[in-house]
Amino acid sequence: MAEAQVAEQRPATGRIQRLGSVLGRFGLASLSSAIVSVSHLAVQLFSIHHLGTSAIGTLAFLLVIIQFGYGLSNALVSTPYTIAVNQGEEADARRFDFFFPVNLLLAASQGLLCAAIAWATASPAAALLFGLAGTFSLIRWFGRSNAYAHHAPMRAARSDLAYAGTILIGLTIAMRTGASLPAIGGMLVAASLIGMLPFGLAFLRRHGAMGPGRALRAYRPVWREQSAWTLVGVLSTEATSNSHSYIVTLLAGPTAFAPIAVGMLFFRPVNVCITALTQLERPRMTRAVARGDHGAAIKSERMFMAALVMLWLGTCVVAAIVLEFFPGLILKPTLDHQAVVLAVGLCALLSLVQCVQTPMSVMTQARRAFRPLAAQSLRSCGVGVVAVTLIVLGADPVLSIGGVVLSQLVMMLGIWRLDRQWRRTQQAEG
Repeated sequence: MAEAQVAEQRPATGRIQRLGSVLGRFGLASLSSAIVSVSHLAVQLFSIHHLGTSAIGTLAFLLVIIQFGYGLSNALVSTPYTIAVNQGEEADARRFDFFFPVNLLLAASQGLLCAAIAWATASPAAALLFGLAGTFSLIRWFGRSNAYAHHAPMRAARSDLAYAGTILIGLTIAMRTGASLPAIGGMLVAASLIGMLPFGLAFLRRHGAMGPGRALRAYRPVWREQSAWTLVGVLSTEATSNSHSYIVTLLAGPTAFAPIAVGMLFFRPVNVCITALTQLERPRMTRAVARGDHGAAIKSERMFMAALVMLWLGTCVVAAIVLEFFPGLILKPTLDHQAVVLAVGLCALLSLVQCVQTPMSVMTQARRAFRPLAAQSLRSCGVGVVAVTLIVLGADPVLSIGGVVLSQLVMMLGIWRLDRQWRRTQQAEG
């Protein structure tokens, strides 16, 4: 009898240990990223109650662009840099200083794009401040990637805490004095600058370590080998994941995008944590694959997925509680309440697909299978753009999220097939 009880306790103990392992491994990165997400959520909640409907849509769209910049940085700078410095045990990081000026060019390009969008939809003051916010956000983001690439997660966490703390202080002041769209842009600028302090002046100086021309020449082999294909994947993935944001804003305007933006609010923490945990886990997977430890790489993939699904479940519980008991936090009379609830439900489904897909995608990148991954992304992109456009032209724009879900399912199944093929190959060889 006692032996039977011990046998029953062992699986439960094992599950608790595995859960503790997941929480311990991802706790620091998840917590700091979640705090950043909460600060962005607070910014958008503030905008809902203090800005007009058009300004709400404009702010949400600019935050989508900044998030897109994180994906571009991962494709063009962060992922290649992480792979380069983790290929060997004694990699000389100074050999890869050319990544820093390339990152500066990318950051400046995003700043110009944000400025152009804010100029067209808001005001010159908003254009100036969101242009700076777009630039500084990518410099800070590469600082986080650099910290994770060199296995210094505390540095990235300190940056996140400084960034989020600055935003929350700014919002506390704005609640007393009032704020406009340019003022929110100024908060993001200040937060990005203060968030760069943990990386030190040496990190900032390395962005001017060499001229842009020399840096681009040194970067050319990286572009040919991996970044070109990764960029195709990121662009097509962005078109797949956020096609509703671009198409609805283009065809129906910021006002029509506002209910979708509010529905997306709840799952911004999941999206930010997906991106941040990818930075944490990619070096681990890359190093495991490089040394031939495929079991460790697969275990990392499973733990990554478990962490994301737990985060998604928690977010769904919070969304349900807010919609049921505290709807005034996110709803205002000028917004269609039913449209917002529908948007939240569709965004939950979309977020779940992304949580399952991302670890398999990162594993595929760690195996340097950039070309087949890009092919899968292009296929799903075509499905998404066509589906979303048809829905926006013929139905309620909120339903366009369903077209994105369809395209992400196509992407997930394609990556799953690549992942299964690789695992079968490893089992046959092992």
